[in-house]
Amino acid sequence: MESEALRSRVIETARSMLRLGLTVGTGGNVSVRCPGVNAFLITPSSLSYETLVPEDIAVVDLDDCTHKGRHKPSIEFRLHRSVYLARPDVSAVVHAHPPIASALAVAHKPLPLIIDACTFAFKDEVKVAEYGKPGSLELAENTVKALGDNTAVLLANHGILCVGDSLKAALERCEVLDKAALTYILSLIAGTPVCLKPLSDSG
Repeated sequence: MESEALRSRVIETARSMLRLGLTVGTGGNVSVRCPGVNAFLITPSSLSYETLVPEDIAVVDLDDCTHKGRHKPSIEFRLHRSVYLARPDVSAVVHAHPPIASALAVAHKPLPLIIDACTFAFKDEVKVAEYGKPGSLELAENTVKALGDNTAVLLANHGILCVGDSLKAALERCEVLDKAALTYILSLIAGTPVCLKPLSDSG
């Protein structure tokens, strides 16, 4: 069914998220659509990324939200499912807790397009989803609403979520978001940030 290679890529993405400082411990979660099947793979709940093996990755059915595997899926599997249902163009989701971007999430402050990298990574400013408890349907609904057709969203008092057509793209957007958040915060200290327009508006 789901290839071992795809499961391994989920694990490597989760480990990269940890190495890049985008989360700590078992925080955050990673998922990817299963090709040819209406389901997705997701990291399991509360297991160290460093010790994961392909068999640990859980499978969640997009139709009925049931899951299978030797471990429970991440508590945020409903969040990932909601994104996949709302966005057929999305093939991978990375949810992380980076310290700098999370500061904007705590302040409920969107991230404007302040550097060139933002205009390539995101379609427009990265909005803040209203708060919802971890694992709740409310969090899932709020996230989908704030994400819209963009590629990233800040989760109020929680963290971030980035999407892409691959695990690599989603993870890279998490990096851009956290680095851009630092630039934005420093620019607010230095003066008044001058923001860019979305690439779609530049013609």
